[in-house]
Parts: sequence; C-alpha cells; structure tokens
Amino acid sequence: MSALNLIFLGTAGCGKSTMTSSFGKWLEKELGMKTLYVNLDPGCEQLPYQPDFDVRNYFTITELMRREGLGPNGAMIRACELMESKIPEFALEINRLGGEVRLLDTPGQMEVFLFHGGPEMAKLVEGFTVCLFLMDAKLVLQSFGSTLVRLLGLSVGLRMGIPTVSILNKIDLIERREELERLLAVPAFGTGVLSDLTGSLSQLLLQFLPPARILKTSAISGEGFKEMYDLIHETRCACGDLT
Repeated sequence: MSALNLIFLGTAGCGKSTMTSSFGKWLEKELGMKTLYVNLDPGCEQLPYQPDFDVRNYFTITELMRREGLGPNGAMIRACELMESKIPEFALEINRLGGEVRLLDTPGQMEVFLFHGGPEMAKLVEGFTVCLFLMDAKLVLQSFGSTLVRLLGLSVGLRMGIPTVSILNKIDLIERREELERLLAVPAFGTGVLSDLTGSLSQLLLQFLPPARILKTSAISGEGFKEMYDLIHETRCACGDLT
C-alpha cells in the first residue's frame, strides 16, 4: 500500500508543528502506524518531534542572515527562492524514507510554502497526499470569521491542487462552543455595505464549494483526531462527499 502524505499548512500561530507531533503520536499509538516526520520550516528553533527529514540540514533563516548579510525579511525571501529550487531534491529524499504515513510540517509563514514550491512538492511525493489546512478556531468568532475560514480553505485547496481539509485547531481554548457552532452553520454579517458584500460572498461559497465539513480539533487534548483520520480517508471516496 502506498504511503499517505499529510501536508500541514496554515496561518502563523495556528499550531502546525504541535499538531504534526500530536497527530503523529496518535497514529502510532492508536493505529500502530509507522509514522515519519518531515520539517520544511527553515526558521524554527525547536520542534516537538524528531524529524526524519529536516530542511535545516540544508539551510536556516539564521544561517542565511549571517552568511549573506540579510535581515529577517530578506532571509525569508532568500529561503523562498532556495525552497522552490530544491523541492525536487527534497521530494526525492522524502520518498526514500518509506513509512506508512509521512507528516509534512510547513513554514510558519504560509506563503513560503504555498507560493514557492508547495504544489510541486504535493505532486512529487509518492503516495496519496492530502493538505490539512489549519486555522485558529477563534477566527470564527471574529467579524466575518466564518466566511473568511471557508474562503481561505477554498483558496488553499485551489492553489495546492490536491484534496484539502479545513481544520479549526485550538478548540480547547474556545469557551463559547455553541456560538462557534452557530456561526459555522449560519454566518453573522452585521450591518453596512461590507456586511452585505460578505453575505453575498458567503452564499456564493456555499453554492460552489464541494460538500465538506470543517473539523474542530485540539492538538493539545487530541479532541477530533479520530474524526480527522476518518475524513482524511474519506477524501479517497470517488463521490467526493465530505459532509
């Protein structure tokens, strides 16, 4: 059976690395799966898991700043260029790892991977590949948050070109669970021209997005892991119904 590749992508601070570690350990403990970890973030200082492949063996943000006399932003841009040029090499190394499940942890700055080699990586890694797009659950409780969550998920899926599952992480920090569920079901738009435009956009998204549910998980408590695993495998279904 071919390997399952899970690409964790998301906004800064959404908990990608923690989720990579926690979900990998859950797969090992609960399902006995051979799980391998891939770090593609050249800027991280520490990781909650031991990577089987580590981009920092090739370059780091700190090294680029020192070696090329760059500031943090310049080093990140340089890292984008290097990332894009080395994707085929990285994919080859990852394919050699084997394993049943490979968890790919991407840079904290989502655009580094999304617009600089991410789609190519998704094509080059061997096996069945799913993108897990993480967002902070608190985003839904903010103005226009529910619509933004769906729009971001759609954008990431279109860019990556592979099955994409939208996930709300840090659900353990949400006290107003009922309000969150209500806003996911019926978004609130407030008043004014911007609200009218957002409402129209939300209706269009509901019409054109493929049927899919937004998962609610916690990388800390493990809540929602079983549902996440089930939905990942449902993406193989030809009917495409992920409701």
